[in-house]
Amino acid sequence: MTGGIRQDQAGGRRAARNGAAAAAALLAAAVLGTIGFVPPVPAGAQVAARTTGAAVTLTLPSGPTYAADAPDPDVVRVGATYYAYTTGTTWGNHIGVLIDTSGTPASGWRTVNGLPYGSTALPSPPAWEQVNTQTSPGVIERSGVWYLYYDAYDPALGHSCLSVATASSPAGPFADTSSGPFECQVSLGGSIDPSPMVDPTTGQIWLTWKSNDGSLAASAQLWSAPLAPDMRSFNAPPVSLLTQDTVVYPWQSTVENPDMVDAGGTFLLFFAAGVWDSTGYSEGMAVCSSPAGPCAQPLSQPFLTSFGPAAGPGAASAFTDTSGRWWLVFSAWSPSCTSYSCGGARQLYTAPMVVDLGNGPLGPPPPPPVVGMARTADGGGYWITTSDGDVFPFGDAVSYGSLTNISLNQPIVGMAATADGRGYWLVASDGGIFSFGDAVFHGSTGALRLNKPIVGMARTADGGGYWLVASDGGIFSFGDAVFHGSTGALRLNKPVVGMATTAAGKGYWLVASDGGIFSFGDAVFHGSTGALTLNKPIVGMATTPDGGGYWLVASDGGIFSFGDAAYHGSAA
Repeated sequence: MTGGIRQDQAGGRRAARNGAAAAAALLAAAVLGTIGFVPPVPAGAQVAARTTGAAVTLTLPSGPTYAADAPDPDVVRVGATYYAYTTGTTWGNHIGVLIDTSGTPASGWRTVNGLPYGSTALPSPPAWEQVNTQTSPGVIERSGVWYLYYDAYDPALGHSCLSVATASSPAGPFADTSSGPFECQVSLGGSIDPSPMVDPTTGQIWLTWKSNDGSLAASAQLWSAPLAPDMRSFNAPPVSLLTQDTVVYPWQSTVENPDMVDAGGTFLLFFAAGVWDSTGYSEGMAVCSSPAGPCAQPLSQPFLTSFGPAAGPGAASAFTDTSGRWWLVFSAWSPSCTSYSCGGARQLYTAPMVVDLGNGPLGPPPPPPVVGMARTADGGGYWITTSDGDVFPFGDAVSYGSLTNISLNQPIVGMAATADGRGYWLVASDGGIFSFGDAVFHGSTGALRLNKPIVGMARTADGGGYWLVASDGGIFSFGDAVFHGSTGALRLNKPVVGMATTAAGKGYWLVASDGGIFSFGDAVFHGSTGALTLNKPIVGMATTPDGGGYWLVASDGGIFSFGDAAYHGSAA
């Protein structure tokens, strides 16, 4: 069945959601006309919605970043690669997935397979769902597993309900083996539009969604609940965050597609409102004290409405780029056609965003520093990791997961790759070990009382063991790792910050924060930055496959190559 048929059915279901609020929609359109949002502002302008409590400023794009149909988008970043998940289209049935490897979300979006069809994240929905009713994806990763939350119509319950699929890669394919929905508020008209987020303070993952799929005349509500460890149930009852209010906010003929993000300790709840296939569809915002609320709407108007080439923008989600800059992704029609019946499409837009909560604009949050690196098996690429456990692949390196959704006892300080390059370990400052891909746990210092914190690690030649190194150069061996010496008894000018092993595994190098190198066993000195003035301190190292060279990495992601090590790029 084609994506075009899928969209016709999705459009019919969306229309049903808003049918009960048609009169309120007309009122909303009239109000929008009186407050300056019609006619639309030109593309390229900055628009801001302001009150005494909050302001959101967007730099409006001059056109879509992906010109085909891409409704209800949700963007996640994996290193420097972006993925956008959408309601199914002609190019991606059920749930579509786009990828952007250009380094910026402002351009470069394409289907994962490079074709105008078949770029689906969910090729085979479960039997309990009506075919081609899957919409509104939201994706998050935990412990190397990717979870795709979405809604679909359940004929047995007569409502759209929430479900979840999993995959080992953000590109999918995702599989949903459920026999029924994990949440469906039947008495409230069903549950739709799920969106996951992580509370960075606690590491708890929350899900937000909407009740009322349009089958009831009752007001729509936005909800949240903390997900249990199985990621398919809640460990506390859902709470209502916001209720549709057409008296105070006439443009809210419905509220839907919630997306909550943490912005420097304040939680912002973005949501769409109005009739989805009209120029009056728009995006609103609430400010919440926690993922469980309470939430307040400081803006009396929607902050994003029709502009230039975009009619009825909405279903937005917020994310940050590699520098920590905020972006908003949303879908919008062209002004000449706001319906699938006239051949329209909800195209993908991305816009840089600044949020001001009354204490000055929230600029890019300081990115976590780079703390270590590891190379691929053939030396054609490498990974670098940050203190929060995020992993960035370069060259031919492939991501096998990260710790960005995990609440850590101690920060990550280093990493090492397995012998075949199909996995890696991350190590925390207390010596705790986290394994990804085919990496096997061989032990840790997590239960020991250390004189100095752990600062890095290296694996043996066959990957059957690894060494951990402390800041004084003390060495801890696990698995088949053999001790070859240390700087534990030396007086160091600068602390040791990382290590790497030779090709044969019969020696290793230690590197200090000034780039000074210490060689043990069969390790050969290839050079250092010890005599250079560095912008940022060295934080880790990795060797080439033959041990004839090594890379050093600084805390800003700058790379220094020695011996036969080739430069593949940096995060500087």
